[in-house]
Amino acid sequence: MSSHVAPHRWADAYARRLADSERATMDRHAEQCRACARARERITRASDSFVAIRNQSSPELSWDSVRARVHWSVSTERRAKVRLPQRRPLLGWVAFGVVATAGVIATLVVDRPAEPVARAPLTAPSPEPGGAFVSPAPASPVGLAGLVNRTTGDVMIDGTRPTDLFARRLVAGTVIATGDGRVDIQFGDASAFGLGPRSRLELRRFDAQAIELVVEGTVDVQVAPRVAGQRFVVQAGKRTIEVRGTQFRVRHDAVSTAVACRHGLVAVRDSYGQLEVGAARHVELAAARPVSTERTLPLSLEAATELADATPMTLPVWELGTLASSAPLEIATSGRRDVRLDGVELGAAPMRVRVMPGRHTVEAADGQGRYRRAGWIDVAAPNTNAKPARLEVLPEPPATRGTDERRRQLRAGIDKGRIGLCMRKISKQGLAGTYVQIEISVDAQGAVGFLNIIDTDLGKATAGCVDEVVRDVRFKPGATATWNERIDL
Repeated sequence: MSSHVAPHRWADAYARRLADSERATMDRHAEQCRACARARERITRASDSFVAIRNQSSPELSWDSVRARVHWSVSTERRAKVRLPQRRPLLGWVAFGVVATAGVIATLVVDRPAEPVARAPLTAPSPEPGGAFVSPAPASPVGLAGLVNRTTGDVMIDGTRPTDLFARRLVAGTVIATGDGRVDIQFGDASAFGLGPRSRLELRRFDAQAIELVVEGTVDVQVAPRVAGQRFVVQAGKRTIEVRGTQFRVRHDAVSTAVACRHGLVAVRDSYGQLEVGAARHVELAAARPVSTERTLPLSLEAATELADATPMTLPVWELGTLASSAPLEIATSGRRDVRLDGVELGAAPMRVRVMPGRHTVEAADGQGRYRRAGWIDVAAPNTNAKPARLEVLPEPPATRGTDERRRQLRAGIDKGRIGLCMRKISKQGLAGTYVQIEISVDAQGAVGFLNIIDTDLGKATAGCVDEVVRDVRFKPGATATWNERIDL
């Protein structure tokens, strides 16, 4: 091959649109041509990113988030801060045009050079005694502050366990450490980091010009695109990870440093060179090996899912003055249970999470991973005399030996004809796919200990009718059982 390979031919080779012999000829040429080798690597890396983007699911939009953003973007309080330029009267512009025209005519008739305009002399810096001049000191960059949004387990700030964790502003110099828990900290619009279990993070620099985090352990980072001149780096031992706008994870210990990128691009540097980690790729670097000798690998589906689940929590509105009215909500569970708050999955509780004042609904996952309503709670604005908001999620009823048999008896004993009469009215309206979720206990003699509707999308009258039908089911003597049952209607 006498000339360079065109970039689109490398893309065709990656997509398997070329014959094997032609691809082999191109690869042999790239082994002798550094320019074509770089082009092949660049096209391959970009093609891998397109595959990862295509395989990703569409993002879930929280309607509460959208509503909050719309509210703050159109609020009169925010618009009052924007001063519109005053419009000059039309008569002033007409007068200005007449004067300007007259000036041009006078210049053409007289035809004499204009006199120089006197300019104010430039002011030099004031000299100090002795004749030395002092230049003005450069302005310091504006410092940033982070707020805790979510925490589980043990969290320490600067070596102590603060009681005002959600009220404290984290600034440059702060050191954060975790035990068996995790903490998510937001520092800007759509920008946050989450410190994993048994990890330590120092905010070595934290201002509008540069952010430098020093990590021992695991940190998950989501960064909005940086403006020109801003830097965001994570220092992991002797290696530096720099980004512009991305979501990624860094895990660092004395043995190795691992970097995984969900989207965007991450540059990993050491004293020997640089390695770029693209979307849906990762690399693990041994402590003694230079980054220039390593290659990135694609993320597995399991690793990509884990990385997505570890996305740090961010609030839809980032304004420190507004967030001063927010407060922590403690969700207490017996054991580790996944929970949702207002329809948004938060991960495994028990945990504390930052919320705005108002009523909030909490759901908890059962043994089959299905979310059930656990209750609602009113959260008030911060008050020194008020107790922190706390919702306790009741434990799931324990499984018993006779659950399967009792469940079969329940389903067989429901009168389908009476259920049809209960549903007749809404069926005429074209409604379908409704359900009733009950909790029930049956003893050894077949007597029902309790039967409660814990969740349904039916109206009160229809749900009451279905409840009467279910209560008329008779059970035979057998094993005791307590369980939750969803009846699809």
